[in-house]
Amino acid sequence: MSFIIAVHVNEGMVLASDRRTTYTNTWETEGKVIERIGVHTTDTTDKTFICPNGAGISTCGAAALLGKPITGFIQEMIRTKIGEQCPVSDIPQIIIDYFTTFPCVPDTNFIVAGYGLVDGEKQQLVYSVRVGSGNFEQMDTKLQGAAWDGETSTLSRLLNNVATKNDDGGYDDLASEEIPWEYFTMQDAVDFARYAVETTIQTMRFKNVVKTVGGPVDILVITPDETKWLQKETLK
Repeated sequence: MSFIIAVHVNEGMVLASDRRTTYTNTWETEGKVIERIGVHTTDTTDKTFICPNGAGISTCGAAALLGKPITGFIQEMIRTKIGEQCPVSDIPQIIIDYFTTFPCVPDTNFIVAGYGLVDGEKQQLVYSVRVGSGNFEQMDTKLQGAAWDGETSTLSRLLNNVATKNDDGGYDDLASEEIPWEYFTMQDAVDFARYAVETTIQTMRFKNVVKTVGGPVDILVITPDETKWLQKETLK
C-alpha cells in the first residue's frame, strides 16, 4: 500500500514516501476469488517524482498496471504530458485522464504539490488525486499543515484523540496533544515527514500485519525557488 505525506509550511513543501512494494496475485477458481498476498516484495520502488515544472508527485495504492510496475507508467506520463510550462493546477486532471485510458483503471492515489501563479504571485498548491474514483481535491494551504495517504492507521492512532477503557466499561478521554503546525519551520516540516514515514515503517515491523511500508525514505523539498531531493535512493 505504501505511505506518502505532504507537509506544507510558509517556507515551502515537503513530500516523503517509503520505497516498499508488496505484490499480490489474485485469481478465480470454482467461483471463488483467491488472493495470495506478498508473492514478491521490493524496497526499490520510486514513489515520489519531480516534474519538469518543479511540481512533485507521490503515489500509493495499486502498484501494478498491465502486469508491470506502475512506476514506469508514471514516468512516461510525466515525460510526455507535463512540460516545463504546464500549470501545477492541471496535473491532477492529467493524471486521471492518463490512467483512465487503460482497460483496467488502477486503484492508485496521488498527492501533487507545487507552486502556481495566483494574481501574479506564487501560491502553494496541494492536491489529493484518486484515480479509481476519477476525482481530486485541492487541500487548503492557507494554514500550515500536512496530508498523508496509504497505510495511515499508524500515524492516525498517534495523532488523533484516543480514549482508554475504565473498570466500569466506559471510556476516559486522554488529554489532547495537538501538533502545533502553525509554528513549523521548513526543517520541522522535513523532520516531521521523515518521522511519519519511519514511524509507520517501524510500527508495522512489530505488528501482526503484512509489512507493506518499508525500505529507505525519499524526501523531496519544494520552495518558490527550487525543487530538490533532500534524501533519495538511486541506482548503484
